[in-house]
Amino acid sequence: MSKIQAGKLLARTGLVLIALAGADAAHASDDRKWYATATAGFVTQSDQRLDYTRPGVAGVVSPTLPLDTGILTGASIGRYVGDAWRVEAEFMYQSVDHPNFTLVTGTAGDGNYASTSVAVNALREFDLFGSPSARTYAGLGAVYATEVDVDFESGGVEKSFSGSGAGVQLLLGARYTFGERAFVDAGIRYLLVSGVELDAEEGGAVGRIKADYEPLAVTVSFGWRF
Repeated sequence: MSKIQAGKLLARTGLVLIALAGADAAHASDDRKWYATATAGFVTQSDQRLDYTRPGVAGVVSPTLPLDTGILTGASIGRYVGDAWRVEAEFMYQSVDHPNFTLVTGTAGDGNYASTSVAVNALREFDLFGSPSARTYAGLGAVYATEVDVDFESGGVEKSFSGSGAGVQLLLGARYTFGERAFVDAGIRYLLVSGVELDAEEGGAVGRIKADYEPLAVTVSFGWRF
């Protein structure tokens, strides 16, 4: 998917969410409908196949990159639209490590597979616990990965490949409110950006990698309503 297509996808999602907000606004109080969160988490990702091509060489090399665990951090701002729905915009960084690995001769080392992303999420809350302070939720997000990169570092030299692309994410979790403003949120999220094209950018790397980016994260967020 091109950057133009990705931008259109995010714009259309935003319009749908704005329409949803407008439809529910007449039924919702304006008192403390906004909120902001800071999020941290633990990330894992399954091993990924890297389809590697380079100028002047026919064919595709497709080794499988073993991936480990890593971290997620980010923030969001959102608004309740009615009693059960909320929409939010977020920025996230997440990264998983990989061990020493040889892509091709001349490109080897350990490193990470990481991303920065922005997203617009729509979430629906459910009263599964029978308590006004504790609410479970499920949601979907339209995501634009502003940068996805994979690094290989050896002998102090880093060779990197990076790109960008659009994707989707699924969010599930529970939110517990303390008093009227503060809350803590525990959740899981799965992001899929399919077929990202990563071009060589640093350290003398050449060629292009095409791969999926699909981290699974367990998160904790702390927030404040206003």
